[in-house]
Amino acid sequence: MYSCSGNSTRRRRSASASRSKFSRWLRYGYIRLVRINDSPQKVAAGLAVGVLLGILPTFGFGALIALALAIVFKFNKAASIFGSLIMNPLTTAFFWTASSVLGAFVANRDWHRTLKMVQSFSANFRLVDLTTPKGWALILKGLGTGIQVYLVGNVLLALFFATLSYLVALHITKAYRERRRLKSGGDSSFQS
Repeated sequence: MYSCSGNSTRRRRSASASRSKFSRWLRYGYIRLVRINDSPQKVAAGLAVGVLLGILPTFGFGALIALALAIVFKFNKAASIFGSLIMNPLTTAFFWTASSVLGAFVANRDWHRTLKMVQSFSANFRLVDLTTPKGWALILKGLGTGIQVYLVGNVLLALFFATLSYLVALHITKAYRERRRLKSGGDSSFQS
């Protein structure tokens, strides 16, 4: 006879390992971000552009658009790509729900209905739809009130997180560089 406690222990170990991997990934991202050999302003701007385009519905092209904008405006390219990874399988549900709720709040609509419309639209949308008239009909049908309400919330949320990421990245990059400069006892070439 098998024990249920064995399955429970394995699930706890698996969850603990997942949390450990995620925290290592976050730590690695932090270290990579603060060590980028560019000015804190360019690093922060690159991250903010990436976050903005990562949250906005760019249909999978957020990283490429962020990279292109980073090249054009001379922001840090690595930070822009890193920032665009904010939207991933772990965070998608949060951003969709938060965008629907915020948009519905601003437009004084029912957020449950908005979220259902967005989920239905995203479940039926494929990139190949952009190449066919039937696909464009689906997109235009989906761009009803629910999608518009969602987009209002999504744009506000993207702007908030982009601004927040800029301020946080600027602060932590400057603080890291200052600590490093004080440790080495010399001047840093990337002071603000």
